[in-house]
Amino acid sequence: MKKIYKPAGVILAIASMLASCSNGAIYTTSFDKDPLTGGEWMTGGDPAPGAIAEYRENDGTDSTGCIYMKSGERGYMYVSRTLEGLEQGRLYRMAAKLRTRGVQEGRGAMLTVKTDNSRQIWNASEFTYGDTEWKEVYIDFVPSSSGTAEICCNLGNFGGTYNGGTALGEAWFDDISVNEVNGQQMYFRSGQHISLAIDRDKACIPDSTMDKWLSDLDKVYECYMDLVGNCPYNGDKIMIMTTPGIEAGYWALAGNPILWNNRTGIEKLLQKTAEDGDWNFGILHEIGHTFSPGTVTGNGQWNWNDEIFANFRMSYALEVCNAAVSQRNRLYHGKEIIEYYRIFYDETIGQGLAKNNGDALHYTFLRIKEKYGWDVYRKAFRSLYALEPHEMQHLHGSYNKFLFFLSHVSAAAGEDVTQTCYTPEELKLIEESLK
Repeated sequence: MKKIYKPAGVILAIASMLASCSNGAIYTTSFDKDPLTGGEWMTGGDPAPGAIAEYRENDGTDSTGCIYMKSGERGYMYVSRTLEGLEQGRLYRMAAKLRTRGVQEGRGAMLTVKTDNSRQIWNASEFTYGDTEWKEVYIDFVPSSSGTAEICCNLGNFGGTYNGGTALGEAWFDDISVNEVNGQQMYFRSGQHISLAIDRDKACIPDSTMDKWLSDLDKVYECYMDLVGNCPYNGDKIMIMTTPGIEAGYWALAGNPILWNNRTGIEKLLQKTAEDGDWNFGILHEIGHTFSPGTVTGNGQWNWNDEIFANFRMSYALEVCNAAVSQRNRLYHGKEIIEYYRIFYDETIGQGLAKNNGDALHYTFLRIKEKYGWDVYRKAFRSLYALEPHEMQHLHGSYNKFLFFLSHVSAAAGEDVTQTCYTPEELKLIEESLK
């Protein structure tokens, strides 16, 4: 069985963390000698035919040594070294110099770090494409519970959130360093359930305001736990961390840490929190994903679309906390969020259109809540999250899973909600849209 890293709060204590950070390097190398022959670094991946990963004696930043990779077809290859003696719960930064020629597709050329933390497999440095001269790239990471981390220089990757991860082209890596992240590089704050590690230049609001927001996020976390009856990661603290290593178009990626794309106007979003009391729809959504049944219990076969349910969990928290989030240039408070999801219902099912739109279904779930209250969902989720895999083997197709979900809501309500809260025409449209 693969060992799962359970970060002890990820940031053990902010004061302790900052006190122990220093600028002293944990590891450095400029590849003055061949690291592959001596076994200091190793090659790996799933390279395309004819691909090479080798030591180049005179191609580095100062005409010294470097690691060179070349692939004429899309593939995944890396050169890596395992570090030991790192401290559990600390945040580290691997940096390197990188240049490329003709890199295309997938995740391009980048740095990654492997740990036993399967809670976040997507973390990386920025993805580099095309022809570039030497530049510095970096990745921030938390080591394994054993204090180890495998630092990797990559051309392509094992996977990606779109277009796969594999790439082709040429890449050179030099001047590797690993340091503990310090307070000049990252801004750290911590609440009871949620901690924050963001680029220092993104921290544009007062500490007191940031602490208030984290306190609000803690309340949201507790609402999610109250709704589904359990918590993710055995209750370990969830870190929200900025990163350059996300594909363009992705605002954030759920996990632990939650990866927050540092090119998404974070400063403006935090200003909205400070000025308008906006709790931040996107962050609440990503925290909501961490409460998916697959994360909490491992048995989520009934859940056909967690984009719907992440936002549905948020609707519960918004109402309980009377919280505010902005969408489409409007700030919605508490129960008002039903008006936002009504927009999507009116554009699809309400017009007789069989369009697969999770937000429209979300609205119909809120109609059930308006009739029966949230308690039917508390009961239904507890029942669903407790299911064993064999109890869901018969579920095939999104519409059958939709009906299965509503059967548990109906059991909690004491009557069939498909009869009391949906018309036959609506169910027909929903079935067609979920084919």
